[in-house]
Amino acid sequence: MTLGKLRLQSHRKIPLNTRDRLKQIGLSLFARHGYEGTTLAQIATAAGIKKPSIYNHFDSKAALFLELSRDADDDLIALIDASLADMADAPFEQRLRHLLQQCATFAYREHQGVFYKRFLLFPPQDLVTEAEAITEQGESQIDRRLVAFVQEGRRIGALRSTLTADHFVAAFYCVVDGLLSETFMYEKREFERRFEGVWSVFWAGVTAG
Repeated sequence: MTLGKLRLQSHRKIPLNTRDRLKQIGLSLFARHGYEGTTLAQIATAAGIKKPSIYNHFDSKAALFLELSRDADDDLIALIDASLADMADAPFEQRLRHLLQQCATFAYREHQGVFYKRFLLFPPQDLVTEAEAITEQGESQIDRRLVAFVQEGRRIGALRSTLTADHFVAAFYCVVDGLLSETFMYEKREFERRFEGVWSVFWAGVTAG
């Protein structure tokens, strides 16, 4: 086999298996139509399979939705970890700003961002308990990262010494949740303008004497 053919093959997309294809289509349809507005029949048609074949991969529409919800939570946590790692050598102010911005703009990810907003703010009525459990599990992991982050900020003098971890975590969530709501109302350029104002107030609050 020639080097040219090897390079060509290396750039070809590996086809998704049926389960991953169903998840991809489910994510798109749930994002566009919501949980109640999406049926397994629609997902099967888009995947080019018969509806009963879905049950080889997922027990129900709820099972598919909840798996996608866990995936979204896992991806948000991975995004936080990547932000903390990528900005590890930057000044603390830049690190915090980047982290806040990454969390807030997660909602702009195609399909997954809209899905996450729906899941977080408007979970299906018959899945509220399961959705809350997924959210709580994800938040507990995020909490640990934020607590370690604020402790570092206090230790190096970047954050005010009287700022408690509980207050920082609560404020961080409130800001992110508020920004998340803003993504429903504004285009990305306007959102970025508004983010600048939110950031300046937030930073002043966590550093004020």
